Amino acid sequence: MIKKPLILLVLLFGTMLAAQEKNPKFSFDFDNVSLTEALNTIESDANVLFYYDENWLSGATVSGSFANKPLSDILTSILAETSINFFRLSDDKIILTQNSIVYDSLPEGFFGKEQTDTIEERTDIKVYSNPVFSNIEATKANTVTRTVRIGKENVSDNRTTFKISGYATTVEQNQPIPDLSIVLNGKSTGTATNNAGYYELEVPAGTSIIKTSSLGIEPSTTRVIVFNDGELNFQLNESVEFLDEVIVEADASKNVEEAISGSTELVVEETKNIPLVLGERDVLKVAATLPGISTAGEGAAGFNVRGGSTDQNLMLLDNAVIYNPSHFFGIFQALNPFTTKDVKILKGGIPAEYGGRLSSVFDITSKDANTEKIAGEAAIGPVTSNVALEIPVVKGKSGLLIGGRGTYSGWILRSLEEESLQNSEASFYDAIAKYTHKFNEKNTVKAMGYYSNDAFSITSDSIYGYNNRLFSLQWDHQFNEKNTGSLILANSNYKFNIAYEGNSNNNFDLGFVVDETEAKFKFTYLYSKAHKFDYGLSAKLYNVQPGNFEPKGSNSIVTPVNIAKEKALEGAVYLSDNFTVNDKLLIDAGIRYSVFAALGSTEARIYEENMPKNEETLVETVSYDNNEIVETYGGPEIRLSARYFLGPDFSVKASFNSTYQFGKWYRGQQFFYSFEHTFG
Repeated sequence: MIKKPLILLVLLFGTMLAAQEKNPKFSFDFDNVSLTEALNTIESDANVLFYYDENWLSGATVSGSFANKPLSDILTSILAETSINFFRLSDDKIILTQNSIVYDSLPEGFFGKEQTDTIEERTDIKVYSNPVFSNIEATKANTVTRTVRIGKENVSDNRTTFKISGYATTVEQNQPIPDLSIVLNGKSTGTATNNAGYYELEVPAGTSIIKTSSLGIEPSTTRVIVFNDGELNFQLNESVEFLDEVIVEADASKNVEEAISGSTELVVEETKNIPLVLGERDVLKVAATLPGISTAGEGAAGFNVRGGSTDQNLMLLDNAVIYNPSHFFGIFQALNPFTTKDVKILKGGIPAEYGGRLSSVFDITSKDANTEKIAGEAAIGPVTSNVALEIPVVKGKSGLLIGGRGTYSGWILRSLEEESLQNSEASFYDAIAKYTHKFNEKNTVKAMGYYSNDAFSITSDSIYGYNNRLFSLQWDHQFNEKNTGSLILANSNYKFNIAYEGNSNNNFDLGFVVDETEAKFKFTYLYSKAHKFDYGLSAKLYNVQPGNFEPKGSNSIVTPVNIAKEKALEGAVYLSDNFTVNDKLLIDAGIRYSVFAALGSTEARIYEENMPKNEETLVETVSYDNNEIVETYGGPEIRLSARYFLGPDFSVKASFNSTYQFGKWYRGQQFFYSFEHTFG
């Protein structure tokens, strides 16, 4: 007689054997093989058949080792990074589906409460998304250009809306499209792309119609079938419209809406219709027509902004400081109009990101090269000629921009009959190269190099010369949906010299050099709709040759004089918050802490207090070793700007800045207010 415990043990063991036979385990080792090849291997070893469209697996690869795993676990792992789900129809037949899931039973609670004999209208039933039947009526009245499936359905995800994001670019030049309107058809929800062409949008599960529109861009209509969060990029064609009369308003409402006061952005493409100066478009000449900005005078370079001197303006070209952005006494700009994208001028409120100058900021940005096809511009003028060429390196990802300008004014002067001008010289040239590489949607690297040179001597025995040399490297990275950052490395070098050749033996060369190298980290954090934080830090090393006076030629009797080199380190950390208080009030508040340290090696002369500085009042001379701190200066800088809407197209702004400018040791405070109104 068999005892009951023994019978139970036999039944349990038999059940386990049956379960193992029904759910066998397998081992596979894949090393960067295509997904199609991996599925073929599984078919052969596991004696199953897969049913799918090969186009779904294009480009997908598999890597990983699986030891003694159920087939369902292996498939879940290798399909995790794809939009493919699977459904086991039988022991030897498996169906692959794109995005969606095949249900073999209705979810619990599908019919809501327990049914009764009375049939009535129900509003509490949860509808599970079936993209085939959703929004059919909405698509009938639209001309759909394409249908896109987004995301991978997850049976455990009960959300009814999902987030899609992506970039909008032009088809011809792969350039970002800012301020592109993206709306859901029949819905009150929508968004717009930022300056980089990026957007985010909440979309209901199932089928929706998305429409895009923008001035100068052909509209599009896209049917999206949304299963989960995902990416949707737009590549749109530019459109050209011919009108009898056009009033151009570049970001007409931008000045009214933003908090920063006294901010102006000049787009070089929109300056093509301004009067030319000797055949040259000059965007900096346009800047001189703005309120609060005047030129330094005839035959002089630079700007006076709200009463400040020319050296109190921060001039940046792709984040590198350019000390003299002009040629030939300021008659020509040192920026090639064919390679310059835009100039952002800040002369009222200055964000905490910028520092080191008191009056204003001219933030100049060069173009990104066309990554789709070769493009270029060239011009020949009465005095100068310039050219720009855009060359794709990796199609759709990287491109090289090259530009150059030169003058033949020296040849013109020597061709004149006036004898006093025949020995004159007036020449200049500049060249720029910029390489842009977009590794993926989250990483872009830009490298820029620039050089300009001037030499002029008009009926004089002295040749005046100066040159700018710039280099910048920028890495832009998107950490996640809310955090972006940039790493910037820049170097600027400016040289000025005078070469004198007279009739006596006192010929000489005189000059000075300023060289600075900067590293900067800057970040943006979109905390919420009401708060956007900008923060970062920077460090800059100065190497200055204050002056050298050398004999020119072997017969010169000039005694050489060389002033000792100077070195300094400047650093800053900043934080600002763009705070939307309500629909009318917007505040941009920030703080920046700057510090400047004079470094050795050098000697410092100590004099008696409250006495004239001469040899009789000299107390001692202190020597400092290389890179030893001699003296430090600095302190906090407050940046505060506010905008208040008085009407939909009318606002009042106010700003307060406290700033430091080292070198000459300036400290300034500025209060500014303005009324901004959109006309049209």
